[in-house]
Amino acid sequence: MRLSVLECRVLGPTEVLVEGTGVDLGGPLPRRLVTALVAAGGQPVSDERLVEAVWGLAGPRRGAAALHVYVSRLRRALGERAREALERTGSGYRLRLGAESTDSERFSLGLDEGRRLLAQGRAEPAVRVLTEALGLWRGEAFEDLPASDFIEGARSQLVELREVAVEERLAARLAAGDAPGAVSELDPAVVASPYRERRWALLILGLYRSGRQGEALAALRRVRTLLTEDQGIGPGPDLRELEQRVLSQDPGLLVTEPVRGGGGPSPAGGHPDGWGRRLSSFLGREAELATVTTALAARRLVTIVGPAGVGKTRLAIEYVGGQTRGDGPWLAKLADVPPGRRGGIERAIADAVGLAEVGDDPAPTLARELADRRGVLVLDNCEHVVDLAAETVIGLLEACPELRVLATSREPLGVDGETVVAVQPLPLVAGDGSDGPSVELLLDRVRTVRPGWDPSASDLLAARQVCAALDGLPLALELAAARARVLGLAEIAERLDDRFAVLGPVPKGSLSPHPTLRAALGWSVALLPEPDRALLLRLWPFEGGFSLAAAEAVRPTDAPVIESLSSLVTRSVVIADTAACPTRYHLLETWRAYCRETDPDPEETVRVYERWARGRAGGRAGENYPTRAGGRHAP
Repeated sequence: MRLSVLECRVLGPTEVLVEGTGVDLGGPLPRRLVTALVAAGGQPVSDERLVEAVWGLAGPRRGAAALHVYVSRLRRALGERAREALERTGSGYRLRLGAESTDSERFSLGLDEGRRLLAQGRAEPAVRVLTEALGLWRGEAFEDLPASDFIEGARSQLVELREVAVEERLAARLAAGDAPGAVSELDPAVVASPYRERRWALLILGLYRSGRQGEALAALRRVRTLLTEDQGIGPGPDLRELEQRVLSQDPGLLVTEPVRGGGGPSPAGGHPDGWGRRLSSFLGREAELATVTTALAARRLVTIVGPAGVGKTRLAIEYVGGQTRGDGPWLAKLADVPPGRRGGIERAIADAVGLAEVGDDPAPTLARELADRRGVLVLDNCEHVVDLAAETVIGLLEACPELRVLATSREPLGVDGETVVAVQPLPLVAGDGSDGPSVELLLDRVRTVRPGWDPSASDLLAARQVCAALDGLPLALELAAARARVLGLAEIAERLDDRFAVLGPVPKGSLSPHPTLRAALGWSVALLPEPDRALLLRLWPFEGGFSLAAAEAVRPTDAPVIESLSSLVTRSVVIADTAACPTRYHLLETWRAYCRETDPDPEETVRVYERWARGRAGGRAGENYPTRAGGRHAP
């Protein structure tokens, strides 16, 4: 007899199915009998305990005899195919069930699987598995049994697992990049279980990632007050750490877990999930691709640097897509590695290489695994862990003579022997005076959302305006093209004064680890030391660039401007034109717009510039001074 023909459902009113067909158990008492046997998990239950479960403490005088009658009726209801599952054992009974024959067992297995997927960084499959597991609940656990010592232990365990599953599913939604959707569920979840600190932590993180930092801080104050006033305790260590990270605007809070499809990393070369050839065409980077190829043929460490949204990751992917010799490539996303967390980078590399177990100190295991292998290791998004990435790279290159490393970052790693390939925004005009790669990219992406579209002369003019306003940044151009589903290019160009509202979310499957262009820029700003950040937010009124003397005149702190300016240039936030004398510095228009929005006191910034401009009214020609509207005039 195959016991799998019998299925019992106890996450709600008790139901029994034989070969998929519901069985009429004949009333509440037989349902209680089945529920008690299922709750025992296949272990024998004495007659005495079963009588108490079915009738309560005030059971019939001849309880055992009455129980035997109900057992006989239950066996008849189960039929020939399943009746033998109900066994007599000594002075009691047990219900033998096959694997996954109860919804409670399937729920527990689904929770374990969802947690495993989430731990592996496979957030989207984790959401699906956990949603299915929670969908098995139709009411309360063992709903047909009244409260008693017999059932409360098993019931409490399932209720707690359900609470955990709710939190794991919401954590997976956050990890999959759906912060607004997770927040919409976390609000009622916190109300339902206000003393579960993990729910508060997830809500605060979701609010922060949704750009609602003020509300995240308010939620922190609410939970602190709740715990103090109701329970006389303060928040636990996890909430306290989260509070400090929110207050310091830790860039790691914006990081989501890696989202992979099935199959996991590829230990023997090829292209792990999310890193294969892209669906969109690769335009305008032929020279940079040739430079990377040549550099890695001659050097063992090459770092691609450039501003947010310029296409560093895409360039790396195109390079590894052409590699067919040797081991690898191995591709490790570091955006999800918390800053300052030693071992995080090595574990990300271990995942890419396909090492399941690396122990508490992964570096030696990783070095042994790669010691005799020949291939390219790509470390993507190193900017928030530059120092740790540098240490890791030095150790690996020393221990693995055939290994080469290609890194992407907004600043160099600073390692001896490193070759830096700087990637600039796509130019508006080609060398022969025709439309440049930025216009070509924009038109190509518009055609993907408007099949058969042929741009008119006015469309081409608007495309050039869009490309100029968006600095030729590929990410910004792709987001603008996506809006061409609902707006014409001229309409998009007209609305770019509010560019972050016009440019929508990053599409699914994008290589960008950030949900929006604004978030990508915010990530860069959050990584800046405070003096550098303060100076940056004073520079937005300059439209045509500025000199070192101008930056020194408007500096917000006593920190050396040359150090902060050098840092901003190194981190690909400010562009330095050293061919000019004196050197001219520029902010991309997209950066200017972001800084203008983010400046905590824009009126004071304008006052500082106007005061300096008046004092320099007879100064050098060519310096641009802001008006209150953010324009410029001659000194």
